[in-house]
Amino acid sequence: MNSFYKLKTVKVQKDTPDAVNVAVEIPEELKDKFRFKQGQYLNFRMMINGNEERRSYSICNAPSEKNNTLEVLVKLLENGKVSGYFNEHLHMDEILEVMPPMGGFNTSYHPTNVKTYVGLAAGSGISPVLSNIKESLYQEPNSNAYLFYSNRSMSHVMKKAEIDKLVETFNGRLKVIYLVSREKHEDPIFEGRISPEKLDLLFERYADIDVKESTFFICGPSEMIKGIADYLKKDKKVPAIQVLFEYFTAPDEENTEEMSDEFKAIANIESMVTVIIDDDEYSFHLNSKKESILDKALKDNLPVPFACKGGVCCTCKAEVLEGEVFMEKNYALTEEEVARGYVLTCQCHPTTNVVMLNYDV
Repeated sequence: MNSFYKLKTVKVQKDTPDAVNVAVEIPEELKDKFRFKQGQYLNFRMMINGNEERRSYSICNAPSEKNNTLEVLVKLLENGKVSGYFNEHLHMDEILEVMPPMGGFNTSYHPTNVKTYVGLAAGSGISPVLSNIKESLYQEPNSNAYLFYSNRSMSHVMKKAEIDKLVETFNGRLKVIYLVSREKHEDPIFEGRISPEKLDLLFERYADIDVKESTFFICGPSEMIKGIADYLKKDKKVPAIQVLFEYFTAPDEENTEEMSDEFKAIANIESMVTVIIDDDEYSFHLNSKKESILDKALKDNLPVPFACKGGVCCTCKAEVLEGEVFMEKNYALTEEEVARGYVLTCQCHPTTNVVMLNYDV
C-alpha cells in the first residue's frame, strides 16, 4: 500500500523559466493503484548525490479528464535538490519512483448542484487548486467557478496556457482574475498579493460571488493561507467546511513556546510501540520524550511511509488502534480524521505504555 512504483516520464516541459510540467504514464496494470481524487499529490523518491530524497508535488489533472498520465508542476527552489533536478536534468522516458496518490484537499460534487467555487492561489499553489476547480466544472454543469491567481508578474504565471484554454472551454462558467505583485497593472485592484484587504476589494468588484455560500480552495504561502482562511471563517462567516486549504510547507508557529510547554507537560514514560505496515507488525521501545514515532521507526529501518516530516502532508498518516499519543503539529488532517483516531506519526509521541498504530489506512 505504501510502496513506490517505477513510472516513466512522458512529458518534461518548461512552463515558466523557473517551473516545469512533468507527467508520468500510468500503465494499465497500475490504474487502480493510481486512481486519484482532485487536489491529491504524488510522493517521489530519488537518489541525488548518494542521498535519498523524497518530495511531494500536487497533481494538476482532474479525474474527469480521464488521462492515462498524472502531471505535476515543479517550481525551482533556491538550493532545491529535487526541484533543481526536475527543472534542469530530468528528461523524457526517465524512470521515477512514485507512490500512489494521497491527500484530502478536496470536496464532493453532485451533478444537480448549483454552486460557486472560488480558487485562491499564489505561485505553484495553482496545482491542487486548478485540479479542484476543473473537477467542479466537469462534475457540476450548473455550477460556476472563479480563480484569483497571484504571481510576481504575468511572465511568472504558471499553467497560463491551460487556464486560458479552460476559460474558453467552459464558456463563461470560469472567470479568471490574475494579480501581479511586482509589476504595474492598468487597474490597481489587480496589483499586490491575495490578502484579506485585497479580497474585500475583489469581492466588492465581483459582487455576484455569494461569499458565504461559496466553497473556497486556497493554496500558496503559509502566511497567505492562514490569513485568508481566518478572514473567510471569522470575518465573512463562511462555514469551515467550505474553506479548504493545502499547506506546502509548515506555517511559522506564532506560539511555539505554548506548544513546547504542552510537549513538556506529557508524562515521561517508556512505551512499547507496535506499527502495522502492509499487514506486517513491527515493535520497538520508545521514550515519550525522545524522537517521534516516525523517526524511531526510520532509525530502526522500518518501511514506514513519509515525505515532509513537518506535519504538512498525509504520507505518514496512521490510525491509533491502541493506547494514546501526543501529536505536536497537524496541518494536514481534518478535525473529523483526528476524531476518528488518525494521526501524523512524524509528530507523534507515545503517552501510554502500549501503543499500536496502523499505517494500512
